[in-house]
Amino acid sequence: MSGPLDLKALEADMVAARGAAEALAGRAMAGLRAVRPGTGGRAWMVAFDGPEFLCLDHSLAPVDDVARVRDVAQALLAAEVVDEMVDAPALRALRPHVEPLAPFEGDLPAAIQALGRAADACDELAEWREQPDRIVASLVDIDAAVLIQARAHSAYATFAGVTEPLVARQQELAPELLAALVAVEQAASDAGLGMALGKVLGEGMPGIVEAADEMAAAHITPLR
Repeated sequence: MSGPLDLKALEADMVAARGAAEALAGRAMAGLRAVRPGTGGRAWMVAFDGPEFLCLDHSLAPVDDVARVRDVAQALLAAEVVDEMVDAPALRALRPHVEPLAPFEGDLPAAIQALGRAADACDELAEWREQPDRIVASLVDIDAAVLIQARAHSAYATFAGVTEPLVARQQELAPELLAALVAVEQAASDAGLGMALGKVLGEGMPGIVEAADEMAAAHITPLR
């Protein structure tokens, strides 16, 4: 993950980036975000009505390299996908559903242990999502989130696999156990554990690339 973020310095930088962008465009911006692609240092992606876009480098000069603009746009769009998928409150909501299964640990030790691991990873991912650093779209931080979510997804898949045979005989289960299992399933669904974040990003990459190309094509200063 990236190092500690100086929020006051970033806020000042954002004000400066907004001023530079609006001076270049001659109109008010619609949005702005700091972006840290895999290489090349921090950049700024500024949106204007249209939609049109302006990418600024760390010195607040317009980027004129189309490949660099595309890289920045792809990092921004990937971060937006992750922002939407990683819901901190929903992730933290899995933990309370572990305790109701404790009385059945003798019958389902592997399942309950797996659910505990999933809850641990969910809490870690929620903490990641709530860090102030998320204000910067960073590919390095996205990679970290993908790894954490993969652990949560894998642990929950183990839990689901171990408990799946119970579905066929749910009429025989204690009402408390059945209710606990249903609640876990719903909480895990809300937390997005039914899918791997890395796979979602991979499958969505063609769309991200296409959208990044469209952003570059709508850049308000010339690109080469």
